Amino acid sequence: MALNGPALATASRLAGQITGKQIKNGTLQTKDLSAAARASLRGQQGPPGAQGIQGIQGVVGPQGPANGPAGGDLTGSYPDPELGADSVGIPEIARIPAVRLTGTASSIPDNTITTVNWGSGQTYETVATMYDPTQGTQLVAPVDGVYLAHVSLGFAASATGTRSVSIAVNGVNGNPACFDRDQASTDGATFVNASCPVRLTAGQFITATVTQTSGGPLGFTGFDSVSLTWLGSLT
Repeated sequence: MALNGPALATASRLAGQITGKQIKNGTLQTKDLSAAARASLRGQQGPPGAQGIQGIQGVVGPQGPANGPAGGDLTGSYPDPELGADSVGIPEIARIPAVRLTGTASSIPDNTITTVNWGSGQTYETVATMYDPTQGTQLVAPVDGVYLAHVSLGFAASATGTRSVSIAVNGVNGNPACFDRDQASTDGATFVNASCPVRLTAGQFITATVTQTSGGPLGFTGFDSVSLTWLGSLT
């Protein structure tokens, strides 16, 4: 240190002149220590502690889309494959709504529009709601779509008058879906048949309506049937 001049000090001149007693407690910080000094102050690492309790499993996330070519009845690639051409056959098709009834003991009065009651003559019914024997006249569509409606009736032998049959939707006989009319046969029973596609919504029904003009009541031959079969959807 120089008197009457600028104060100068170098590390070499201060080295050895400052002792531990001259350093005030609490004035040294970590930044004042060298790297070697800091390393020497670091304690040894203790043994690892016991493993903690396993936490609750999180919610499984959604599965990501699969990729790659499709196989089997499919064509194209995932995630948007399509049905291959001609891949759907009879085994892949779900049960088709259909009902068929045969035979009726009905006696049809002369010159009177009569809705045929089929009784309990089901030969098949794939959907239980399509026909109720206690109601007896209605074949009901269980789903929307186009149906094939068919009725075939044989009137007992009588050579007088005409015989007719029609398929009515929801009981509207004045505008039938289809009908057939024939002159009475002179050789025995007279048969009339009607078939047509009808568009029905679920809950709508068809009935078979007949007339005959033999001059008195006339029954059927026993070769009588009516059916309603779902063909497909229009939507």
